[in-house]
Amino acid sequence: MEQVINGMDLDKLEAFRSALKENPVVLGLEAKGVWEGHSGRSTVHIGPYKLGDQHIDRQTRHYTIPYGAWREVEEAVGFVGPTDRVEPVEMALGAVAACLVNSIALNAPRHNINLEGLEIDVHSDIDPSVLFEVRGPEDHASCMPKITTEVRVKGDISDAQLKEIENLVHYSPVHGMVEYPNITETHVSKV
Repeated sequence: MEQVINGMDLDKLEAFRSALKENPVVLGLEAKGVWEGHSGRSTVHIGPYKLGDQHIDRQTRHYTIPYGAWREVEEAVGFVGPTDRVEPVEMALGAVAACLVNSIALNAPRHNINLEGLEIDVHSDIDPSVLFEVRGPEDHASCMPKITTEVRVKGDISDAQLKEIENLVHYSPVHGMVEYPNITETHVSKV
């Protein structure tokens, strides 16, 4: 008998989890940023990905996102023709929030947590000194010293379930990418 909670078939979820234990799947993800010829502005394209050895590329998976800064900041920096655009750090914070929603909502039913609502706020203050080469890359941590996350759940939730939800935060891949050190590799070439 199919058990669907919050739009998810729990039997299929458990089958997927069992398969992951026996044969881990790797998702190959990528994003491509293209400079628009105007300092501080770029367009990012997100599209194909890999699910294990399978390359998946379909038009409905092609996303284009314009990046920049806020009009007031662009004016202060000296941009000609300032405009409002989403700022990359905001998108990173948004990605943390979205992934936390997924991590909690995906796993809550397995822990008998009946969510009626879920909201997550992610906040950080940022000092742009490293971006403008006023300080060196070794100062990144001091330029954004703290990211605060507030998780609000709605429903008949016990204190023990609140603790479990707090634990589920740490299973979010994007939260983990921000919380824990990761190996990054950069290659620069001429085209």
